[in-house]
Amino acid sequence: MKSLIESLGKTDIENMLTQFQADIRFAGPDDELHHIIAVMPLALFIKDAQSRVVLMNPACEALWGIRFEAIRGSDGAALFPAEQTAYFLEHDRRAFANRQHIVYEEELWHAGLGENRWLQTHKQPIYDQHGQPRMLIAMCVDITERKRAEIRLQSSLQEMRTLSKHQNTAKESERRRIAQDVHDDLAQNLLALKLDVTTLYQRTTERQPLLHQRAAQALHTLDASILAVRELINELHPSTLELGLSAAVEWQMQQLERRLGLQCRVELIEDSATLDQRQVTAIYRIMLSALSYLCGQSGTRTVQATLNLRQEQLSIVVSGDGQPEQRAARDALDLGAIRARLADFGGELAVAQLPGAGTVLRMNLPGRPAAA
Repeated sequence: MKSLIESLGKTDIENMLTQFQADIRFAGPDDELHHIIAVMPLALFIKDAQSRVVLMNPACEALWGIRFEAIRGSDGAALFPAEQTAYFLEHDRRAFANRQHIVYEEELWHAGLGENRWLQTHKQPIYDQHGQPRMLIAMCVDITERKRAEIRLQSSLQEMRTLSKHQNTAKESERRRIAQDVHDDLAQNLLALKLDVTTLYQRTTERQPLLHQRAAQALHTLDASILAVRELINELHPSTLELGLSAAVEWQMQQLERRLGLQCRVELIEDSATLDQRQVTAIYRIMLSALSYLCGQSGTRTVQATLNLRQEQLSIVVSGDGQPEQRAARDALDLGAIRARLADFGGELAVAQLPGAGTVLRMNLPGRPAAA
């Protein structure tokens, strides 16, 4: 019976209710009606217009953990918790008032198992010849295992989000620490070395031309090394992040333009949002992922970012004129990572791929409401 019940969908149950309603209409003696109810494969019960249980089949007795004799003629108030009874009666009234079949999920206390069970309940109101409520035909399906699986899944997803958030925070903290260490040690040492080589270069201008030439070469190498270290520091933790999200994005677009030869444009519509440093850094990293996704597409020549950073909502649109390559799995992973990071902040991603025109990524995040 369990496999049959699980295989039935909403339409199947509605058809069974319709058929059962017809059977009741043409049923003769009460014994025949009892027989119809008893052979129904789903848990079935009937209530009168006052929500008193007047019939129920063995499947319903097993599902509820209650014998029909114990609940006959009552609304179940003595057998179920008060809040559950109120919920049952509310939906009885709703079914009669709407004059149509209703479906909803509810919890029901099973005394035999000592636990609440989740049910999907279908209720079909029946009216007399004067249009007044006559009875309520109802069927229910046990969906406890499905609900528990959903709860476990939601719990696992929440744990994964929490872990991902913690890892991203730890990663950003480590980037900041490494950037500070590189600045304090390597960058300062290179600057000190440059001062010494500059002094050597200036003092060997005429008397030691070969050493002067070697000093010039060393200065050139040091300048390149200092520039590389500065870029490394900015990649780890751009100093422009301290100036806000829009400044950091503009700096990154300039870097893309210089390194990749792209035409990059930033449009700032509004910049009134109040963001803490964690938000600025996280959204900046999300922007980097979006830009990396667009720059990796075939034929990308131009990239544009439009920022509308309002107090109540942040809207960021990034677009490129490239075309996605045949790497659907990789694209799904890249976009999935962006969606997951946005979800940590209650945001969402919309993707539009326009044939011959490129790809548009729209990211919306809740801002911080203005103080009253």
